[in-house]
Amino acid sequence: MSTTDGELEHVVIVGAGIAGCHTARNLAADHEVTVIDRTGVAAEATGLSAGIVAPTLFYSDVPDIARHANAFFREFDGTHGFEFTRRDRIDVMTDDEVADARALAQRLADEGFPVSFLGTEEVTERYSEFDFDEFAGAVLYEDTGWVDPYTYATALQSAAEDRGAEFRLDSEVTDIDVENGTVVSVETDMGRVDADAVVIAAGWRTRDLLPDGVDVPIRPYRTQVIVLEPDEPLTEQFPLGRIKSEHLYFRPEHNGDLLVGGGHHPLETPASASKDADESFRLEIADSVPEFIDGFGDAGFVNGWAGIDAASPDTRPIVDAPENAPTGVLVATGFNGLGIMTSPVVGPTVRQRLTGTDAGFPIEPFAADRFERIDTSFEYVSTSEI
Repeated sequence: MSTTDGELEHVVIVGAGIAGCHTARNLAADHEVTVIDRTGVAAEATGLSAGIVAPTLFYSDVPDIARHANAFFREFDGTHGFEFTRRDRIDVMTDDEVADARALAQRLADEGFPVSFLGTEEVTERYSEFDFDEFAGAVLYEDTGWVDPYTYATALQSAAEDRGAEFRLDSEVTDIDVENGTVVSVETDMGRVDADAVVIAAGWRTRDLLPDGVDVPIRPYRTQVIVLEPDEPLTEQFPLGRIKSEHLYFRPEHNGDLLVGGGHHPLETPASASKDADESFRLEIADSVPEFIDGFGDAGFVNGWAGIDAASPDTRPIVDAPENAPTGVLVATGFNGLGIMTSPVVGPTVRQRLTGTDAGFPIEPFAADRFERIDTSFEYVSTSEI
């Protein structure tokens, strides 16, 4: 579907989460773009995410993807009200994990990333709040940080609208019209919208919007977040982090509170899942956090929530045309909780799929045909475990 003939294509994007907003910003520079969402910008999984940015960790095997994502957050910082908060990250390791952790840190350092391995004494010297009696060290990333998910999404929306994109919110897509094997329009509860291409970026609902006979291997899962108020506000040097053995991740808030996430579970009926954090998860956090971070013996509970995202079998998104899909239909789904940090590669990947324009990094990790078969009953693996 090349644009080299000079004709202006109309691309409809279904979903105004972070993937849809980033795609709109990228394509609107030289396409007519309409974004349609049933609720609003960042109204579901995006708005409930922790906003952690750590591409070097999660794309350590594809350095060009990590470099592209890292560069985007720094270049976009300060535009349209968006702010990227840079902060170190530590990935805490047990004795069994140390050898692999040292090798990873060295490999990334050799690639030019600011990554190193710290022993227990080095960690506690650098971050005195941590108790490492049960751990053997940590991988330190100095190119990480976080964003406010809602502000990031609305900043992308604003940038896309400046380039001519139209956002139709509170409008639900009910069907995709296909003629002679090619998409021609989408049906909504407010009428028909012509389209030369349709990008479905609707999270776990993506499967429900695909034409008959087309599917992708994603599963909905529920994740939970708790925010705690410590005895004293955390310092501006307090890092992000992950304790893989405990299936938990954490990051500071701007006001000195601590956000802790985990509690990942696959779902069979996502539409009816609770949006509140479970009491059992609150108790788990109350027991575990004081064991490895000082100053939380009398921590206060600020709030907590739960969100639903979509996972793929290998924890990486699918940004491609599914098998048997009509010409012009693509999906961007299965982000496994990493939609914020992966978002900078979504727009260029969609552009390459539609027009052939080189994204500037390998897009094979996001191919739909990397799975041997369409299986939606795969064993779920959360990103706190990889």
